[in-house]
Amino acid sequence: MGQVILAAIDIETTGLDVEKHEIIDFAVVPLNDNFKVSALPEFTIRIRADHPENAAARAMQINRLNPAEGVNREAAQEEFHQWLSDNEIEKIYPVAHNLEFDMKFIRRTFPSESKVISHHGRDSMYLARAVNDIFRRRNGEELFPGTSLSVVCDVLGIMGERHHALDDAKDAAAVYRKLIEMLVTE
Repeated sequence: MGQVILAAIDIETTGLDVEKHEIIDFAVVPLNDNFKVSALPEFTIRIRADHPENAAARAMQINRLNPAEGVNREAAQEEFHQWLSDNEIEKIYPVAHNLEFDMKFIRRTFPSESKVISHHGRDSMYLARAVNDIFRRRNGEELFPGTSLSVVCDVLGIMGERHHALDDAKDAAAVYRKLIEMLVTE
C-alpha cells in the first residue's frame, strides 16, 4: 500500500487557455500536516512546449521562461510517474493557489498520473477570499486588495521568487498555513 500525502503543487504555462497552451514548469512539494515542507523529495521539471509558437506574450513576460527549453512532455510524464513510484505515492491531496486552473492543465499533460491527485484539495486563493469576507464583515474592509498569489504573499509578508513552479508551490503552502493560523487565532 502506498503513501497518501499532502503536497503543494504549481505550474507555469504558455498561457491561460488549456486547449491551446501548455505546462512548461511543474512542481510538487510534499508537505507535513502543518503545511510545511516534509522530508519527502520534491518533484520539479521544466517541460518543452510542443507548440511554443502558441505561447502568449504576456505569459512569457510574467514567467520569464523559454517555452523551447526543457524535456519533452513524454519524458516529463515518465519522470513524474517514476517519482510517484520511487516514493510509493498512492494519493496526493493538493495545496495550490487557484487549484482548479492548475488541475485543468495537469489532467491534460499527465492524464494517467493526474489520477493520483485527489479532487479534495486545498486552495489558498479561495481561502484568501474567505478571509476577505470575514474581514469585510468585521471591519468593513478586505485584508487583501486582490487574491493573486503575489498580492496575498505581499500582504502576509511572504517573500519569495515569483512565477516559478517550485517557489510558487512553496509560497501557496505558506499562504495556506498563515491563513489557517489567522482563522484559528481570530
